Amino acid sequence: IPKTRGIICFDAGHGGKHNGTKSTLGGFFEKNYALDWALRIHPLLRAKGWQVVMTRTNDVTMSIDQRVAVADRYGADLFVSLHFNAAGKGASGLETYCTTPQGMPSTLTRGYSDPMSGIMPNNAYDLRNVHLAGRIHNAMIKNVGMADRGVRRARFMSVIAKQKRPAVLVEGGYLSDPAEARLIGTAAYRQKLAEAIAKAF
Repeated sequence: IPKTRGIICFDAGHGGKHNGTKSTLGGFFEKNYALDWALRIHPLLRAKGWQVVMTRTNDVTMSIDQRVAVADRYGADLFVSLHFNAAGKGASGLETYCTTPQGMPSTLTRGYSDPMSGIMPNNAYDLRNVHLAGRIHNAMIKNVGMADRGVRRARFMSVIAKQKRPAVLVEGGYLSDPAEARLIGTAAYRQKLAEAIAKAF
């Protein structure tokens, strides 16, 4: 395929023995919903002239380093990791993460150290990461119609922190919230998520 607009690597979070978060409504897992979301994005972006590669296309166990290696192998221009969230009572809505820019504090640490002077491979793209995160998050909020939890910064998310290209991690709703878990469980909602991502590009 001739290179046209560029190559985007989509990473369906978790997979195989890593289920991710479990839906509060029962035996449904983040890994399955994330893969379905990624598979729905693929044809939408190909139709717009992008080349799309995926870290996984089935229910397989993958390490963070293997996910990074896929993007490296294909020379991806951008990397987008797809996830669904879980938290305590009352949390709901959409979040988009980028690697914390050098010299800034993170908005989420989950107890990990947060060295503001530290440099990770992805910090070479700080400005473009923030731009990509804002663009995707804006498209998600406008086209999915969920609560806006904002663009956030984290250092511990090594699947994006190790990337040598602009990279973001998108959380498409809370599986711990019964109303959102019900929505996430529908093909129509996951298609809406896919279309929102496609509109960002």
